[in-house]
Amino acid sequence: MLSLVLFAGSIGLTVVFYFLGLPFFFMFLFIPVIPLLGKPKKIKYCPLCGWATSGDELYCPYDGEALIAKGN
Repeated sequence: MLSLVLFAGSIGLTVVFYFLGLPFFFMFLFIPVIPLLGKPKKIKYCPLCGWATSGDELYCPYDGEALIAKGN
């Protein structure tokens, strides 16, 4: 929802600055990306084989062991 509001606001500002003739109006198209930049990646490891992932997996695809988050 926050990204949608930021996107709509950035489009509005882009249109306003475009009509005012300001050359940096494309900068506002990148505002919706800002919330995505600060999210830390959580890395999970398999205790048996050491396989690591930052995805949504809960179990190791090689041996079926539950993944453990380390150092987070």
